[in-house]
Amino acid sequence: MSPIAKSDLDAISNVIASSVATAIAQAFAAQPKAAIPAQAYQYTKTSPFLPKGAKADAATLAAKDEALRRRFLKRGFSVTLKDRSDPNKPYGVRPFKGWLDQGRIVRKGQKGVKGLFHITQTDALPSAKPAKTKAKKS
Repeated sequence: MSPIAKSDLDAISNVIASSVATAIAQAFAAQPKAAIPAQAYQYTKTSPFLPKGAKADAATLAAKDEALRRRFLKRGFSVTLKDRSDPNKPYGVRPFKGWLDQGRIVRKGQKGVKGLFHITQTDALPSAKPAKTKAKKS
């Protein structure tokens, strides 16, 4: 077996690279143009984002709500989530800043579920007035 000269090896690699590049170009040219964006924006569990302007269907939202309920129940909280059809109904789960808007603060060290906290994990915000102290009698 004789060794291959560097020039012969370069010529072989150039032929292989050009044939692979032309095969890839032909494959993309044969694929319809409209199919590429639909495949790129297809909703999957690994890609939780929908295309711009798309709305999640009710079944997906109900499944997410049920998963949140189960995770809170696993931690020992029976929860009432925000009603999507009537947001004015009371509910007991909010994010940190949502509780601040309600005049409550999440206790230090409390663990939330997906950034949400149950009302029992919060305390009322203390008033801004200083506490009164009793004067000593002398």
